[in-house]
Amino acid sequence: MENRSTPTVKDTVYQILRDNGINKVFGNPGSNELNFLKDFPDDFEYILCLHEGVAIGMAEGYAQATGLPGFVNLHAAAGTGNAMGALSNSMNSHVPLVVTAGQQARTMLYSDPLLKNSGAGMLPLPLVKDSYEPLSAQEVPHAISRALHCAMSPARGPVYVSIPYDDWDQHIARDALHLTTRKVVHFGAPGTDEIQPLLDALEKASNPVLVLGPEVDAQRCNSKAALLAEKLHAPVWVAPSAPRCPFPTNHRCFSGILPAGEASLAQKLNGHDLIVVLGGPVFRYHQNDPGDILPDGARLIQVTGDTQEAARAPVGDAIVANVDAVLSCLVERIAARAGSCPDYRRPIQRHEVDHSQLEACDIFDIVDAISPSPNYS
Repeated sequence: MENRSTPTVKDTVYQILRDNGINKVFGNPGSNELNFLKDFPDDFEYILCLHEGVAIGMAEGYAQATGLPGFVNLHAAAGTGNAMGALSNSMNSHVPLVVTAGQQARTMLYSDPLLKNSGAGMLPLPLVKDSYEPLSAQEVPHAISRALHCAMSPARGPVYVSIPYDDWDQHIARDALHLTTRKVVHFGAPGTDEIQPLLDALEKASNPVLVLGPEVDAQRCNSKAALLAEKLHAPVWVAPSAPRCPFPTNHRCFSGILPAGEASLAQKLNGHDLIVVLGGPVFRYHQNDPGDILPDGARLIQVTGDTQEAARAPVGDAIVANVDAVLSCLVERIAARAGSCPDYRRPIQRHEVDHSQLEACDIFDIVDAISPSPNYS
């Protein structure tokens, strides 16, 4: 049953814009954009332009003057086409813009109606950093959040999002609420001021946990991650589906590899008040295991050198920086916790295989026989 108290897509998108300092919309709208503009918030200003090239130009000037991304609202394919000459300037001058365009109603797209933006994601390429049309209404806030952070990531530039107009009044999924408070910061080698918020969070946490991704191994800073875990007395999990091993599996702080499903992953991290993800995405799933992304009461901070990973994360704050440099700074400056570091290693479970049956089965039968089914309860 639908919960009418849950915010709509439109409510959530406007709140994401507010929390990113954006209260101006530059545009030249049409009928596909009316649902976004209906009941326009009093704390926003819509700057109506008589041509889409002017809307892009004004948003570009605003972004250059304020340091904030310019937010643009265009009309489907026709409006996008009129804006593309100006978009080439924005791309070449590395100006951060989020360019939205209304798509026909999602419920009508199958019939190829008038004002349908066919191949919407392809239309503005290669004049934007990224171009996307959400696959569902519930994905729209995620697409807008990702576009904002992508536009502001080095090298900055315009990002395009096509949005079916009947999406705006739909109710969001609960996980989209995390997007309104996300902060993503970018720096190379961290200085004292940049790293201090992460240090403060680690020192205040009563039960921190580290989640390590492949970038730790790629930068050969595995030993620094181990030193940090020892100083924090923190367990270490390997990020789900990691293609490299970022932590020694015989280390006392090694807890295992996180499962690749939302609910089961959150269950493994239950009880931790701070989750620090180093050198990996948040999170890469492949199991259809719906649930809360984080356990109740947990805060997440991601450190990654991948601007796209930071932009698309659905929850938590992100620091885009050299992971090795951040780990060096943390190990040097974090105070070691009193007492001995616990042993988080789990006993190895061995499974007996009936060798007499091996000739009658293939390798997948063997894997099924020795791998317990995941417990999602």
